[in-house]
Amino acid sequence: MPVRSLVGALLEGDDGRALELAMEARERAGSRVAVFVDLLQPALYEVGELWYRGEIKVEDEHRATGVVGRVTEKLPPTPSPTPVPPSARCLMAAMGDEQHLLGLRQLRLAFEDDGWPVVLMGPRVQPDALADEVRSTDPSLVCISAGYLPSTSPVRRGIAAVRELRIPVLVGGPAFNRSPLLWREVGADHHGADARVALVLARRLLR
Repeated sequence: MPVRSLVGALLEGDDGRALELAMEARERAGSRVAVFVDLLQPALYEVGELWYRGEIKVEDEHRATGVVGRVTEKLPPTPSPTPVPPSARCLMAAMGDEQHLLGLRQLRLAFEDDGWPVVLMGPRVQPDALADEVRSTDPSLVCISAGYLPSTSPVRRGIAAVRELRIPVLVGGPAFNRSPLLWREVGADHHGADARVALVLARRLLR
């Protein structure tokens, strides 16, 4: 995957070049989720590292994130030849102080390619709101994302409420990637380190 070339396009705010690179990667891989996991996310990670080292400004990082968001929405679907059963449904939410939904938007598209109907809640979802939405939509699986968790209490309470309804919970996002055992501490069923892993785990939890 041409990650370095994409980083240059992101920092220049070049939507056209970024989309061209993403489409080429999709053609090679045959999968939209592969573009998310192997190209877009590594490129954004590199941009974040450049900002952390003081080599770019925060507005450069925001520009790059904006380009990735627009490219994400323009990538055509790559439906799975073996989709999940029609009865499968997924609810996704960002909890804690999480405001950024780009990763969760990519996860939604990956799940939709795999045949899942997905309900995506907004940022900073509170435990009671999550439980109410679960009761309303009756999903087969709940996916919770968190980028920053100054306190794990909201996530713990939200997961506990979902588990009481006998629905499995899959967690992901930077907060869980930084602390690989955190998913156990908050009571989740498993941790999807990226969209590709999450798809595999979701099918296992569906069984």
